[in-house]
Amino acid sequence: MSVQVPLSEAVVICTRNRPNDLEQTLDSVANQSGAEARLVLIVDGSDPDEAVATAQVVEHYSEQLPCRYYKYPGPPAQTRQRNTAIELLSPPIDVVHFIDDDVSLRPGYFQKLTFTLADTPSLLGVGGVIIDSSDLCPPPPPSWAQQVFLLGTRTPSQVLPSGQTTPPRATGEEVYPADWLSTCSSTYRLSVLRRHSFDPEVEGPSPTLHDLDFSYRVAQEGPLAVVSTAKCVHHRSQNARRNIRSSSRERVARRYWFVRKNMDHPVHRLAFWWSILGTALARLLSKHPDSKEALRGLLRGVHAIWTRRHPLLQPDG
Repeated sequence: MSVQVPLSEAVVICTRNRPNDLEQTLDSVANQSGAEARLVLIVDGSDPDEAVATAQVVEHYSEQLPCRYYKYPGPPAQTRQRNTAIELLSPPIDVVHFIDDDVSLRPGYFQKLTFTLADTPSLLGVGGVIIDSSDLCPPPPPSWAQQVFLLGTRTPSQVLPSGQTTPPRATGEEVYPADWLSTCSSTYRLSVLRRHSFDPEVEGPSPTLHDLDFSYRVAQEGPLAVVSTAKCVHHRSQNARRNIRSSSRERVARRYWFVRKNMDHPVHRLAFWWSILGTALARLLSKHPDSKEALRGLLRGVHAIWTRRHPLLQPDG
């Protein structure tokens, strides 16, 4: 039987112009067991007026939580804000929980993740299962076409040869290995965060894929895992989100950036383009009202790749 060693924890929430969403998130953080001993660090990249409102929200919860508010001084970006948060933390902090500013945590969320890290010293990081508030039912398994075009697989939390990923899911196993973790729900040892950093060149509203890039690099050093009983609801705030066409464009361009940066081999590039063909066919055949806009965005993403007209695809990007 393993001996549990108590770990000191910190929660990092990077936010921008979402004081109302942040209030809901901090409410769920305050309702977690052991909340009074868990440092909460908010790194705020808000515009001036929204920053005042955000600071007021944090001040309100400082009566229940050991909160620290830090106004990020530079151009806001989740990657740079997270790197700054890591710099602001120091021992005796052992583990750092990253959550988004628009989530609600289910009971026992932090305890389950921290317990797993304490129980398995070889793990570098762990994540929970993210439930979309618009559809609380488990997503259906990938179709045969998705599997053929390397867009999905029945194995959760996997990075496919095309650079496509599968989300974490509740399975029969309480803890299972993962290729990547989402910063919407991920926990790392502080020692790991001292050796790795988020790519500061990645910026902009979701989707950014900065969490995929970061966690995949960490996974090359050591194992990651998902704790399927640690769950959070992602409310997906509509503030600072791209429209369908722009989101589709960014997913294509950034997925190619990820493959080129982390899986740079002709086989993976071929797999990437094969998955793009499958996505385009799916958009053409879909009767969803947003499918045409998504297809236009996909084609713009392909154009951005070929012309290198994307900040992350420049020769020095």
